[in-house]
Amino acid sequence: MRPSQGRDRGSSPRARTTNAMKVKNLFLEAIKSRIFSALWVVILLQVISLVILVATNIHSNHLQIPVRFNAFSTSQYFRDQWFYLFNFIIFGITILIANGLISLKILEVKGRHLALSFLWFTVAILLIATILIASILRIAGIQ
Repeated sequence: MRPSQGRDRGSSPRARTTNAMKVKNLFLEAIKSRIFSALWVVILLQVISLVILVATNIHSNHLQIPVRFNAFSTSQYFRDQWFYLFNFIIFGITILIANGLISLKILEVKGRHLALSFLWFTVAILLIATILIASILRIAGIQ
């Protein structure tokens, strides 16, 4: 067997250690910047408020609640079980983790300014999502 046919080079323990060190160094570089730290804290606070908002407004009942709205279909409100609302908590936590890691990768590949604009975009999207989720929860509470 030729050396190029054996194990994949990316799966070696040395490569995994090197990747972990890159992520750690990028994280330390980002933490040194006050703007990065502030934006991550803002995103964390937004996600915590989203989780609290959803957790306090979920009520178990046997009725199906409206979960989506579509103005272009025959039935405008689509209904599902009440535990569908837990997906909003998962959404917030996923956005927190994924966009934090993506911002580190953008910092490495494209630079500081694009990574910061990505984090500002994340703050705006989370704000819009929180407003929409609050209105969905208000409609779900009527039922």
